[in-house]
Parts: sequence; C-alpha cells; structure tokens
Amino acid sequence: MRFWAALCVSILVPAFASEAGQHYRSWTDPNAPIGAGAQAGAQRQQDFVDKLKGLIDEAEKARAADPQFLGDLRGLAREYDSPRRRVVLSDRFEDGDFTDNPTWTVTQGRYWVERGWGLRSAVKVENAAAQSAPEPERRKGRDVAAAIFGQILQQALDPEGKLGGGQTAGTAEGAAATAIQTALALTNAFAIEIDFSSWSAEGRLEIGPYQGAPKGAERAQGYVLAYTPGGGLGLLRVSARGSNIIDRRTDLTALEDKKTHRLLWTRNADGLMVVSIDGREVLKASDQSFRGPFDGLRMVNRGGDYILKRIAVFSTN
Repeated sequence: MRFWAALCVSILVPAFASEAGQHYRSWTDPNAPIGAGAQAGAQRQQDFVDKLKGLIDEAEKARAADPQFLGDLRGLAREYDSPRRRVVLSDRFEDGDFTDNPTWTVTQGRYWVERGWGLRSAVKVENAAAQSAPEPERRKGRDVAAAIFGQILQQALDPEGKLGGGQTAGTAEGAAATAIQTALALTNAFAIEIDFSSWSAEGRLEIGPYQGAPKGAERAQGYVLAYTPGGGLGLLRVSARGSNIIDRRTDLTALEDKKTHRLLWTRNADGLMVVSIDGREVLKASDQSFRGPFDGLRMVNRGGDYILKRIAVFSTN
C-alpha cells in the first residue's frame, strides 16, 4: 500500500503542484489560441494520467492493492483525464461559407451565416391553440418551461404514444425543424464546445455525435444533448431500440438574453459525460452504450431561433 501511495504522489505532484501554491493568476482570453507552452503542459498532465490509469489496470488484474483504494485512484485520474487531444473540427463561420472547409450539409430546412454572428437557423412554430391563448397563459416562466421539456422528453421515450399521456406542445417532435450535419472521424471519447445564442422562447436545440447516416431531423443512433428555452437541458441515448433519458435538468438559468453562451460537453473513455454552461457544471452522468467511434456530428433546431458562433470538437487520437 505504501508503494502505491508513493507512486501516486510521484506521478501527480509534478503535474499539479504548481496549481496548489497559487490562488490568483493573470487573466487570459479563453478564445485566444493555445500557446505551445500551455499545450506542452497539458500534454504532460495527460501523459501522467494515462500512466496512472495503466498502473491502476495492472494493479487490479494482479490484485496488488485494496480495491477501494484503486477505485479512489481511478476517480482521481478521471477528474484530470481529458479527451481534448486532437482537434477534429474547428469553425467560426467567419468566411460566410459553411459548405466548405469544414463541410456542413443541410439535410432539412435552411441555415445561413449571419455576418458578425455565426451560423443561424430560425424556425417559426405554427400552433393555433398556442397562438390564440392569452399571453399570460402561454408563458408562465420556468414552470411552463419545465412542463414543456417534460413533454418533449416523454415524446422522445414514447414517440408513438404507446405509454399513454397527453399531446406534446408546439415544440414537440411534430413541429417544423431544420437539420445540419458534418462527417467526422470521432472517437468514443470526445469533447464538444459550442458558443451559441438563443433568440426565441420556444423550440429546442439538439446537438450530438451520431453513428450511421441520419436524414433530415430524424434521430440517428448516438447521443443527443437537447437545450430547451427557459432552462431545460437533457442528455439522451438514441439506439435501435429507441430513445432513453440519461439525465436532465429543468431548473437552469434561461439563456434567452441574446448573448453568447459557452456549452462544453465531454465524454471520457469510461463513459463519464459532463456538461457545463459558461464554466458551471450542470449535468454529470455515465453511459457505456456506445463503445465504437462516431461518424459525425449534427444539429437539429426544432422550432427555435439559434446562432452558432463557434464550434470546436476534440478527439482522443
């Protein structure tokens, strides 16, 4: 046991000692390119984590240490394990052309580049019942958003209504939608970082890696992260057997302030997925249903108005 404790100290201390003794640092622009020094430091840290994970695997096979101790070490390694090792997609849409370098393919509806803002998609939902209702009845803040989001997720789980329940709102599956995708060689562990703004109190924005070749707004196998205006966020698994909710939140701060917000979604090799908005962790869940690589990334707008200012996708190799 003392051997393992000493080994862990020798591995982790060089990587993180510099952080422990300094509380304040000079401000750096998060949008600025990463310098060579920072990249080298991040690589050294990842090398330490990879080495630690390998030693833990060997110790588990040889039963060389207490299982609980090894579990704690694996949890520590997981916190510092990063899938951001190779950039597979980076786009700011500054050239005004999303069809080339990288290539985005619109499979349904219309997308365009709003100069100075980014890639935009706006869908107007026509719902006679909702439009005829008085304004106070249509929008009652977060409670209404939570109810709508619950209906949307119910529809995802039971698209044919076999489990019972009422009709979904105008932002449900039957609403008009736009869809866009790009082919990527994406590993099972990944990081997706997007800067986006939401300009409507209705609809839903979906983004996620897929396997196969989706057409239009139909869901393909893979993962889907869905944001609903009003503060709803859901993480779904879509397989040949249907859709399942992995985790969800309905109490988040609404982002309909027409400002750009940063969403970061990471998935480690062991299936741990973490989602943060503007640097604050909002979802954390594990799922190991998909063990193979993904074929691309796609976005679907179901009845909202969104502008994607920047997107970056990272892979492990």
